[in-house]
Amino acid sequence: MIRIISVLLVALLANAAVPGFAAEPATAAAARQAPVQLADNAPDTYTVVKGDTLWDISGKFLKQPWRWPEVWRMNREQIRNPHWIYPGQVIVLDRNGPTLSIRGSQGAGGTVKLEPRAYATPLDTPLASVPMRAIQGFLVEPLIVEDEAPRDLASVVAIQESRVIAGAGDTIFAKNITPGIDLWQVYRRATPINDPVSGQLLGYEAKLLGTARVITQGSGNQASALQVVSSKHEINSGDRLLPAGKAEILSFPPHAPAASTQGHVVSIYDGLEETGRYGVVMLSLGKAQGIEPGHVMALYRNRGEVAYKLDGKAEKYELPEERYGLVFVFRVFNNLAYALVLDSSEPVRVADSVRAP
Repeated sequence: MIRIISVLLVALLANAAVPGFAAEPATAAAARQAPVQLADNAPDTYTVVKGDTLWDISGKFLKQPWRWPEVWRMNREQIRNPHWIYPGQVIVLDRNGPTLSIRGSQGAGGTVKLEPRAYATPLDTPLASVPMRAIQGFLVEPLIVEDEAPRDLASVVAIQESRVIAGAGDTIFAKNITPGIDLWQVYRRATPINDPVSGQLLGYEAKLLGTARVITQGSGNQASALQVVSSKHEINSGDRLLPAGKAEILSFPPHAPAASTQGHVVSIYDGLEETGRYGVVMLSLGKAQGIEPGHVMALYRNRGEVAYKLDGKAEKYELPEERYGLVFVFRVFNNLAYALVLDSSEPVRVADSVRAP
């Protein structure tokens, strides 16, 4: 009996949380099996400068930048909150861990507790995860919806002077405009998005046409009047409207999803056949599959199969997939997500596989 209890105690201690961790870091199981590898020329200290990104700095210290939360000893809740690092701060590397900390602002265990702080100067803007110029527009558009035509969605019912189309400066009239919301985005009716391999319907993508500001608020059967502030495409009667979103600084630390996570590239933005570094792709993974902003996925090319003939006998062999790049998830919906291509040795194409790195 004593021996059984001892074995149970050992098992419980082996699975206990490491001191300082509220939960296990969100890294793949494979990553936990191997020690974190420092970059070949990892510095002992690094002073953060304006224009740096979390991905860039992580790459200065680590061979696998998505293992960033491990060297900061971040728990699950800290990973899900913005990773606040500012220009001018000095990041210090302890090679014995390895661990990272910010000089002069250390918490328990010798590592910094990263949390929002108020700063007075314009330069004190937290670092973005990846280059914001590559994803700025995507943080508020395009839009993924679960239903092709949600009930009571605001819609354009007419255009000034009975015109067929509207552009910047024109007046449009719409129904179901919620009082108190001044700025709206106009979208084209959503198109279905299907998994390129299974054919499963994953959602609908709506195309942004422009933005419009309320001039006169309607009520009941009276339509609201809005002026088109900007337009990327012509606006027609029947187009939909949604409250305009605000792009925030994306400051989630790069980290790996569960080891079992895998999906496909379902589309490349703007209908392109292929893309490369800093291109935006849509993945067949979302909240329902445990995906969140900051997740890093590896890209794999399906090389198909070959027919091998010998002595008149034909044999087929599947060729192994080839890993060729990395993507960073920055916007997540229920079954779909947008990701930025950070590294690619080959063009990214629809139906390529994505997996935990």
